[in-house]
Amino acid sequence: MTPTQEPATLKILEFLTYCGARNLSPNTVRAYRADLAQFFELSGGSAITMECLNRKLVRGFIVKLHNSGIMPQSLRRKIAAVKAFCKWCEAEGLMESSLIESIAPPRGRNQMPDVPSEAELKHLFEGEIPTRSPERDRVVIELLYGSGLRAAELIGINIEDFRDEDVLVVRGKGRRERLVIVGEYARDSIQAWLPVRAKLLAKFNLETSALLFSVGPNRSFERLDVRSVGRIVKAVAEGRGLDPHKWHPHLLRHACGTHMHDHGAPLQSIGTLLGHAKLSTTEVYTRVSVGRMMKVYNHAHPHAVPA
Repeated sequence: MTPTQEPATLKILEFLTYCGARNLSPNTVRAYRADLAQFFELSGGSAITMECLNRKLVRGFIVKLHNSGIMPQSLRRKIAAVKAFCKWCEAEGLMESSLIESIAPPRGRNQMPDVPSEAELKHLFEGEIPTRSPERDRVVIELLYGSGLRAAELIGINIEDFRDEDVLVVRGKGRRERLVIVGEYARDSIQAWLPVRAKLLAKFNLETSALLFSVGPNRSFERLDVRSVGRIVKAVAEGRGLDPHKWHPHLLRHACGTHMHDHGAPLQSIGTLLGHAKLSTTEVYTRVSVGRMMKVYNHAHPHAVPA
C-alpha cells in the first residue's frame, strides 16, 4: 500500500503532533482535532484515503455544514482546519493542496455581537459580587472587560506576568505575547484579591504562580479553566438579575472594544490592546457602534419612521 492509499484519518494524529511541536495553543489543537474528526465523519470516515482527499470532497463538506445552519464564523474555522491539514499533507508529499487552498466559505454578512450598553455594564459591576469568591470573581470580570482579555488569556496569568501595577503580559492566540493595560478598577480588584489569595494558599499549604485558582474537594488546587470563567460571568449576571444566557466572557471583551470605539479610540489602538492579528477583525466594532447609533436614531428622531 502506497502512502496515498492509506486511510487519511491515520494522518490526523501525526498532524496534531506537528501542531503541538509548532507551539500552537492547546485550544487550537483541540479545535483542529474536533473539526477534522467531523470532516472525515461526514465525508466517509476511515474509507477516505489520501488520494480521495480532493476539492470535491471538501466542497461537499462545506455544503453539508452550510445547509445545517452553522454560524459563518464556525464554518470558517472548520474550513481553516481542513486547509491546515491539507497543507501539512502536501509538505509531507501526500497530496497537492493548491486546489483546496482556494476554496472559500459561502459569502454571508458577519453577525454583529449583541454588545451590552455601558449602563448594563455599570449594573453588572456595581456593589458586592454575588458569588462564593467575590474578590477573585471581580478580578475575572474586571480584566475581561477592562483589559479586553480572552478567557484563555485570563486563566493563563501568573503573578510574575505583571510588569508593573498597570501593565500585564498575556499570551494570546499562537502563544503570542503582548502587553495590556490594567485599569484602575482592575488594579483595585487585584489588590483586594491578593491578600485573600495568600490566605487560601497558606491555609491549604499550597503553592502556585497562578493569579486565579480554586480550591476543590480534598484541598486540591485547580487553576481556573475557560468553563469556570464562563460560569463565573453567568453567576454574576444572574445575581444582578440579568439574563445569564446572554452573558459570557467574550461578550465582555466585545464590550471593551465597542465602548472604546464609542469614545473615540482609534481602531489600530483597539486592535493592539485586544491582540488582533488583522485590522479587519477590529473593524466589527465600527459596525456595532453604527448599529447602536441607528437604534438610538430610529427610537428618538421624529423623521426616523414614516408616519
